[in-house]
Amino acid sequence: MSSITPITTVGAAAPTASYSQGIVARPIIVTAGQVGRDAATGSLESTLEGQVRVAIDNLEAVLRAADVTLADVIKTTCYLADIDDFARFDAAYRERFAEPLPARSTVGVALAGDLLFEIEAWAIAPAANR
Repeated sequence: MSSITPITTVGAAAPTASYSQGIVARPIIVTAGQVGRDAATGSLESTLEGQVRVAIDNLEAVLRAADVTLADVIKTTCYLADIDDFARFDAAYRERFAEPLPARSTVGVALAGDLLFEIEAWAIAPAANR
Protein backbone atom coordinates (compact mmCIF):
# COMPACT_ATOMS: atom_id res chain seq x y z
CA MET A 1 0.00 0.00 0.00
CA SER A 2 1.36 3.41 -0.99
CA SER A 3 2.06 6.03 1.66
CA ILE A 4 1.32 8.71 -0.94
CA THR A 5 -2.27 9.95 -0.90
CA PRO A 6 -3.84 12.49 -3.26
CA ILE A 7 -5.73 15.44 -1.78
CA THR A 8 -9.15 16.12 -3.28
CA THR A 9 -11.48 18.85 -2.04
CA VAL A 10 -14.43 20.76 -3.45
CA GLY A 11 -13.25 23.69 -1.30
CA ALA A 12 -10.67 24.62 -3.96
CA ALA A 13 -10.98 25.07 -7.70
CA ALA A 14 -11.10 21.68 -9.42
CA PRO A 15 -8.10 20.55 -11.47
CA THR A 16 -8.39 21.43 -15.15
CA ALA A 17 -5.77 18.94 -16.36
CA SER A 18 -3.92 15.81 -15.24
CA TYR A 19 -2.84 16.60 -11.67
CA SER A 20 -3.85 16.20 -8.04
CA GLN A 21 -4.77 19.24 -5.96
CA GLY A 22 -2.12 18.07 -3.56
CA ILE A 23 -0.24 15.06 -2.28
CA VAL A 24 0.22 13.83 1.28
CA ALA A 25 3.33 11.84 2.12
CA ARG A 26 3.32 12.34 5.89
CA PRO A 27 4.72 14.46 7.30
CA ILE A 28 5.08 16.32 3.98
CA ILE A 29 2.18 17.89 2.10
CA VAL A 30 2.77 19.33 -1.38
CA THR A 31 0.13 21.26 -3.28
CA ALA A 32 -0.41 21.83 -6.95
CA GLY A 33 -0.52 25.39 -8.18
CA GLN A 34 -3.66 27.16 -6.99
CA VAL A 35 -5.16 30.05 -8.91
CA GLY A 36 -7.72 32.77 -8.28
CA ARG A 37 -10.69 30.79 -9.60
CA ASP A 38 -13.69 30.54 -7.26
CA ALA A 39 -14.23 26.94 -6.15
CA ALA A 40 -18.02 27.16 -6.30
CA THR A 41 -18.61 29.21 -9.45
CA GLY A 42 -15.41 28.71 -11.44
CA SER A 43 -15.20 32.46 -12.04
CA LEU A 44 -11.77 34.07 -12.12
CA GLU A 45 -11.13 37.21 -10.12
CA SER A 46 -10.36 40.13 -12.43
CA THR A 47 -7.68 41.90 -10.34
CA LEU A 48 -4.27 40.69 -9.24
CA GLU A 49 -5.12 41.25 -5.57
CA GLY A 50 -8.39 39.33 -5.99
CA GLN A 51 -6.61 36.45 -7.70
CA VAL A 52 -3.97 36.32 -4.94
CA ARG A 53 -6.63 36.26 -2.21
CA VAL A 54 -8.78 33.56 -3.88
CA ALA A 55 -5.72 31.48 -4.82
CA ILE A 56 -4.63 31.51 -1.17
CA ASP A 57 -8.21 30.60 -0.15
CA ASN A 58 -7.93 27.62 -2.53
CA LEU A 59 -4.49 26.76 -1.15
CA GLU A 60 -5.87 26.87 2.37
CA ALA A 61 -8.74 24.53 1.38
CA VAL A 62 -6.32 21.98 -0.06
CA LEU A 63 -4.16 22.17 3.06
CA ARG A 64 -7.22 21.85 5.31
CA ALA A 65 -8.17 18.65 3.46
CA ALA A 66 -4.78 17.28 4.61
CA ASP A 67 -5.34 18.50 8.21
CA VAL A 68 -2.77 21.31 8.03
CA THR A 69 -3.02 25.10 7.87
CA LEU A 70 -1.20 28.03 6.32
CA ALA A 71 0.84 28.14 9.56
CA ASP A 72 2.33 24.75 8.61
CA VAL A 73 3.57 25.97 5.21
CA ILE A 74 7.36 26.02 5.00
CA LYS A 75 7.82 27.02 1.33
CA THR A 76 5.78 28.68 -1.39
CA THR A 77 6.49 29.24 -5.04
CA CYS A 78 4.54 32.13 -6.52
CA TYR A 79 4.11 32.91 -10.19
CA LEU A 80 3.24 36.39 -11.48
CA ALA A 81 2.17 37.11 -15.04
CA ASP A 82 3.82 40.54 -14.62
CA ILE A 83 6.79 40.69 -12.26
CA ASP A 84 6.33 44.48 -12.11
CA ASP A 85 3.25 43.69 -9.96
CA PHE A 86 5.48 42.28 -7.20
CA ALA A 87 4.68 44.97 -4.59
CA ARG A 88 0.91 44.59 -5.09
CA PHE A 89 1.21 40.79 -4.90
CA ASP A 90 3.40 40.95 -1.79
CA ALA A 91 0.93 43.18 0.05
CA ALA A 92 -1.96 40.76 -0.63
CA TYR A 93 0.22 37.74 0.24
CA ARG A 94 1.20 39.26 3.60
CA GLU A 95 -2.49 39.55 4.55
CA ARG A 96 -2.62 35.75 4.86
CA PHE A 97 0.79 34.52 5.99
CA ALA A 98 2.07 35.20 9.51
CA GLU A 99 5.53 35.15 11.03
CA PRO A 100 7.58 33.16 10.61
CA LEU A 101 6.90 33.66 6.92
CA PRO A 102 7.47 30.61 4.71
CA ALA A 103 10.50 30.58 2.46
CA ARG A 104 9.32 31.89 -0.90
CA SER A 105 10.38 32.07 -4.52
CA THR A 106 8.52 34.45 -6.82
CA VAL A 107 8.98 34.38 -10.57
CA GLY A 108 7.50 36.15 -13.57
CA VAL A 109 6.05 33.70 -16.09
CA ALA A 110 3.54 33.43 -18.89
CA LEU A 111 0.38 32.03 -17.31
CA ALA A 112 -2.55 30.50 -19.21
CA GLY A 113 -5.52 32.63 -20.23
CA ASP A 114 -6.35 35.52 -17.91
CA LEU A 115 -4.39 34.13 -14.96
CA LEU A 116 -2.32 36.78 -13.19
CA PHE A 117 -1.10 34.65 -10.28
CA GLU A 118 -0.51 31.08 -9.14
CA ILE A 119 0.81 29.67 -5.85
CA GLU A 120 2.03 26.24 -4.76
CA ALA A 121 3.22 25.20 -1.33
CA TRP A 122 5.06 22.66 0.77
CA ALA A 123 3.88 22.08 4.35
CA ILE A 124 4.94 19.88 7.23
CA ALA A 125 2.22 18.23 9.31
CA PRO A 126 2.50 18.98 13.03
CA ALA A 127 3.59 16.00 15.14
CA ALA A 128 -0.01 15.46 16.29
CA ASN A 129 -1.13 14.99 12.65
CA ARG A 130 1.60 12.61 11.56
